[in-house]
Amino acid sequence: MENLFRTFRLLLNNTTTDFIRYLHDQISWNSRLVAILGARGVGKTTLLLQHIKLHDNINETLFVTADDLYFSTNTLYDLALKFYQQGGKKLYIDEIHKYQAWSREIKNIYDQIPELNVIYTGSSILDLEQGGADLSRRKLEYHMTGLSFREYLNIAKNIKLPLHSFEDILSNKIQFPLLLLEIENNSIYIPQFFSIHFIVFCDYFQPIAVIKKFFNNIIYKKQ
Repeated sequence: MENLFRTFRLLLNNTTTDFIRYLHDQISWNSRLVAILGARGVGKTTLLLQHIKLHDNINETLFVTADDLYFSTNTLYDLALKFYQQGGKKLYIDEIHKYQAWSREIKNIYDQIPELNVIYTGSSILDLEQGGADLSRRKLEYHMTGLSFREYLNIAKNIKLPLHSFEDILSNKIQFPLLLLEIENNSIYIPQFFSIHFIVFCDYFQPIAVIKKFFNNIIYKKQ
């Protein structure tokens, strides 16, 4: 278990908070069970680590990945119980669909260790929806989408634009000359945005062939 803490702190030390995805402020982080779903590469892992770094007490928090070698001889439930007995309050589990029979153990953690909050992520949405059937009345579920053009300008070009909701635009709360000016001034970056599409933490200076290979791994790799 000590190796899990060591890996967690190493990841945390290498996590930056310069850019944080839109979903962060919409999540009820203090709920007892939170699920964050989305495609590979949209920033789920980084979002968890950023939140921990900015808001959580490190001594009461643990971040693990579900495919860690630790789980070849230990269960999620046993880890949660040991962590709680040592004073743990928040357990973050990344890529939970890689752990067999995960939903049953999460349900047991929720029911039997009520003072421990659990936040998990997953990329295999079909597996998560099937495996999480018993959790439907217990969890708060969020879906993280790909990078928007506004976010791309922020992270890649350090251009910060205000967020306009579709409802605000339709209700004429946003002046269209201003909105069109924002788009026109940054339209030269649109081809670059489409070359990486929605992947957040992609190297923007990689050759396009490398980026295409990355996408193929997302699409065709077995979940």
